Amino acid sequence: MTAVFSQGDLAFRFTSNRLCLDFLATCGEVGHRDIERIGTPLRYSRWIEASGILDSSPLVDPIDVDEARSFRERLRGYVSGVVSGATPEREVIICISEMARRPVPRMELSMDGLSVSKRADRAGQAALASVARDVMSLVSTGLLPRVKQCQDPTCNMFFLDNSRRNNRIWCSTVGRGCGNKAKKRAFRSRQRELV
Repeated sequence: MTAVFSQGDLAFRFTSNRLCLDFLATCGEVGHRDIERIGTPLRYSRWIEASGILDSSPLVDPIDVDEARSFRERLRGYVSGVVSGATPEREVIICISEMARRPVPRMELSMDGLSVSKRADRAGQAALASVARDVMSLVSTGLLPRVKQCQDPTCNMFFLDNSRRNNRIWCSTVGRGCGNKAKKRAFRSRQRELV
């Protein structure tokens, strides 16, 4: 049976506070509904633009999509392991390091000299290099221990906890975020108790 997803399900999520974690969110509700948000060249191209890696939707092909999905799963294993306190696998560390060595987008000044754009010869690879370098930044700045996984059992999204107390448990408390859904459930429950 083929799963049917709404437009809301397929919307890109940029609420994790980090590019690399937003990239992991291109597959939603992992282990529950497995919502694939970059399964086609067009969808992956739109994510690259929406993420801000490049200024416009670049040309990517099915091979780029396959590579992105494969890297995403390796990255998910790395982040999941680190969050749970496990030592990362050597092969995954090598994969992330190799991906980070690829060329990232370059800045180009427009011909009128008044604007700048981000360009890449191989957009799919440049996007993955940007994601891998963001992982390196999380590690080098000491922020990796603040990465958490949403406590909603159907979500599993990772996020960087920027709260003062480092006690956030939901991926987001706005819009379609799990924190907002939990608040609504609690409110409805309190309302039922009053009746």
